[in-house]
Amino acid sequence: MVGSVVNIISILVAIIVVSDILQLSVYGTNATTAKKTENRPNFIILFADDIGWGDIGVNWNPSGFSDTPNIDALARNGVRFTDFHSGASVCTPSRAALLTSRLGLRTGVVMNFEIRSKGGLPLNETVFAEPFKAAGYRTGIIGKWHLGVYGHYHPNYRGFDYYYGLPYSNDMGCVDNPGYDLPTCGACPKDNLWTPKDDPDASLCHPFSALPLFENTKIIEQPVDLFTLSERYANKANEFITNRSNSDQPFLLYVAFAHMHTPLTPNKTHTSRNGVYGDTVRELDDVIGKIVKSVKDAGKERDTLIWFMGDNGPWAVKCEYGGSQGPYLGSWQHEKGGGGSSAKKTLWEGGHREPSFAYWPGHIPAGHVSNSLLSTLDVFPTIASLARVAMPTDRRFDGIDVTDVLFNETEIRDRVLFHPNSGASGIIGQLDAVRLGNYKAIYQTGGEPDCGGTTGPSKRHDPPLIFDLLQDPSEKTPLDQDTAAYKALYFGVESALEYIKEDIRGDNTSIADYSLDPSAKPCCNANHVACRCYG
Repeated sequence: MVGSVVNIISILVAIIVVSDILQLSVYGTNATTAKKTENRPNFIILFADDIGWGDIGVNWNPSGFSDTPNIDALARNGVRFTDFHSGASVCTPSRAALLTSRLGLRTGVVMNFEIRSKGGLPLNETVFAEPFKAAGYRTGIIGKWHLGVYGHYHPNYRGFDYYYGLPYSNDMGCVDNPGYDLPTCGACPKDNLWTPKDDPDASLCHPFSALPLFENTKIIEQPVDLFTLSERYANKANEFITNRSNSDQPFLLYVAFAHMHTPLTPNKTHTSRNGVYGDTVRELDDVIGKIVKSVKDAGKERDTLIWFMGDNGPWAVKCEYGGSQGPYLGSWQHEKGGGGSSAKKTLWEGGHREPSFAYWPGHIPAGHVSNSLLSTLDVFPTIASLARVAMPTDRRFDGIDVTDVLFNETEIRDRVLFHPNSGASGIIGQLDAVRLGNYKAIYQTGGEPDCGGTTGPSKRHDPPLIFDLLQDPSEKTPLDQDTAAYKALYFGVESALEYIKEDIRGDNTSIADYSLDPSAKPCCNANHVACRCYG
């Protein structure tokens, strides 16, 4: 038995059902004993795409050669989080969770929106930019949105003063130089008379929808040149930050990178020992270095909290174009679950445990490594607390204010986190993984292919598999279901699930519109077969 029954029961007493910690996990809090700054700080939220926990050198570097020197330095001079999680294991629901501090069962956003989606994040849901803008902040988003751009779902109508980026993932549209992907996609058609019969051997990936680049509500390039996009993101971030350097108005900047989602399009190759994927990691690191330099050059470094994280784990089916899960391998899936992926879209740690650090010189103690159990859901309550911005009072939140973790080196371990099914198998959005302190229960496995194309069978586990992540981070050996330890934990898991389900039933929840309409497709030139135009 991994731990004593006495210890397990003490954990359950601390975190199950009526405990203050479980209530904070469901309701959130703005209470804190952390120091507040006299002036309202600036915030930069850095959100990487499909990045693995092991892609960051300061987390996982068995070769001794890191592709992330800038990120490593920032993490070492701030606080690095080892047990930090996304709100879902796939793009759109994860972004909704970050921006609203609410799980998909509350927002209605449980799967990705498409190119022709009429809807988006429901309009009655509050994105963190909205109360910040109302409180006097200048707000901006640079990068991927993926929460709807048709009509008032567009980010300029969701509290962001400025928007420069892609409306959805960088593989949701053809481009002229497709980059590195599996399978390889063909280029956008240039001839307006083109039909699929003209290129029968090409892998046709959205040939009738070129990938657009927006600046505010205008499409300025379609198809976008992905190989120059990261440099343009860095320049736009610099402009946004520099324009605030002589202003007393604080700012909130959300940078949602295309890195490390395929297709990979590094502007420079052979910069890494880890091939094209390593080149792309290095490019991400370089852009982050440039953004931080912009903050320093603007004289805002001691006034700006920079927080880095990712939307979900690496995409295993992309093989050498996918990232590293580090030690979080989901070994049970490979050894007992019929194989398949244990990364993106799955409930295994590789699907939702993300690299993360927070950096704020003069405020966050340098060199601290926190093992607190945290989530992207915690970002909104935390920055709202620091900025003294009121959050909506007519709904529940799933995140908590973690300023004491940032500033006072407080450790939060006895906490409950819920992870939704994100497309691998099971009912989409259903909460089928639960963290109780160091323990994790998984009700649903399989359903997602790995690099070799193997897909383990979708399987329901009820009672669930329960792992001790402190002793078994690779999720290799579940606890014996006949032991008293397992039975105590199982009772706790079921109680926690019933508690949050009841809370959601009584909450102000939303229903997302996932209907499709060809007229909703972003298109700057309807007279061209692929909507080709420039400015």
